[in-house]
Amino acid sequence: MSGQVSSTGFVPVDAVFSEEGADLLQLSAGERLRDLRIKAGLTLDSAAARTRIRRDYLEAIETMDPRGLPARAYTIGYLRTYASFLGLEADAIVEQFKREVDTDTGRARPTAATKTRKDIRLPRGAFGAVLILVSVVAIGWWYLQQVQDGSEFLGVPAPPDAIPDWAMDDFNDEPVRASVAEIWDELPVTEPLTSSELVLRALSPTWLEVRDRSGRILFARDLEAGEIYRALEAGLQVSTANAGAIALERDGATVGRLGEEGHALENQPLPGATSDVAEAPSEG
Repeated sequence: MSGQVSSTGFVPVDAVFSEEGADLLQLSAGERLRDLRIKAGLTLDSAAARTRIRRDYLEAIETMDPRGLPARAYTIGYLRTYASFLGLEADAIVEQFKREVDTDTGRARPTAATKTRKDIRLPRGAFGAVLILVSVVAIGWWYLQQVQDGSEFLGVPAPPDAIPDWAMDDFNDEPVRASVAEIWDELPVTEPLTSSELVLRALSPTWLEVRDRSGRILFARDLEAGEIYRALEAGLQVSTANAGAIALERDGATVGRLGEEGHALENQPLPGATSDVAEAPSEG
């Protein structure tokens, strides 16, 4: 039973895993007939002459094109004759062909339905021309009335960048002009140092921040060894990651350091006199 197809189209399990069974599952009815004809060394003309079936019918059967076949009864008869002629089981081929092809189609009914195109026709003659002219005049008159009344602009939303009506009052007011004195009046008064200038010099790389007495940042960045900051006013506050890495100089002489080595400062008042400065550590 291996490799055989019953009249109901059932394929045995062992046929699925055999070479012959694989061919049965892959080939259509028309392909099976064509392969057997070619293996027998027959052309369509010679097969048609020996089976007395028209050549175009045999070609339609092998290509499974119902548009080239006659009515259903004749097609089934030709199919049985052709299958028996090539040594195939006629009932199995007929059942497979029915499953794969609509045998009711035939020459008079093509397989793909054609779409009917409906042409749009305009009215002809004087009546059609008058009707079109009246429509154009009516539309033009209606548009003219809308433009004169201004109603075509009613309900149109404002552009997204338009200024709202409630904000227009701000543009109608006179601009407020402030004097230079009023601008500087709110700023804190800067007091100069009572003694000579104090210089902060970095002895090794560290970070330094300087604020005035109002809390405004005057200086904030990393200092490399040898870089300085000049304190030109009193009441300054300093922050640093290493107080011992910043020396204090006055009149070109080192008078001390901000603090101990490795000690961090945050918003520490900057000493304004020599006596307020920590003594520089002795060398050696």
